[in-house]
Amino acid sequence: MASLWFILMIGEYNLLEFQRVQLGDTAILLCNISYHYKITWLKHNPEQTPAVLLCVSLNGGNIIYGHRPNLRFETEIANRSLALKIKSVEDADLGLYYCMGKIGESMMVGGGSKLHGKWGFLLVKNTLSFAHLHAAVVGLGLLGMILTVCITHHKTKKRNMTT
Repeated sequence: MASLWFILMIGEYNLLEFQRVQLGDTAILLCNISYHYKITWLKHNPEQTPAVLLCVSLNGGNIIYGHRPNLRFETEIANRSLALKIKSVEDADLGLYYCMGKIGESMMVGGGSKLHGKWGFLLVKNTLSFAHLHAAVVGLGLLGMILTVCITHHKTKKRNMTT
């Protein structure tokens, strides 16, 4: 029952997309919101207010930038959405990104993208991420339960054979 609850809880959240990149390369982060929305890309640094990277919309097939303080950040059409393109990735670019979409008064936040370097998938500033630690603990717990059931079954079977 506990494992079913865990699966159901995962289904309620937008899971992060992890993308590995080498410094100096170009990264493209996908947005799961339609290009019919005005898109705002945000970078979220731990313990800081999210920073607006660019605001963009599509008009007659042309990409229109409303706010773009850094020219290394662009957008391109990908999968019927406006993806974030980061040219010449720097160490400061590694982190968590979100796209937000707005039509009229309606707003929505897309799933996040975690841009990481060589070892960033497992380590966030030399510490394991909570998701990895949680998955390891749950996995070890399930393994312990399976071993306990197998050992108990084996001992019970052995005891029944001797009587």
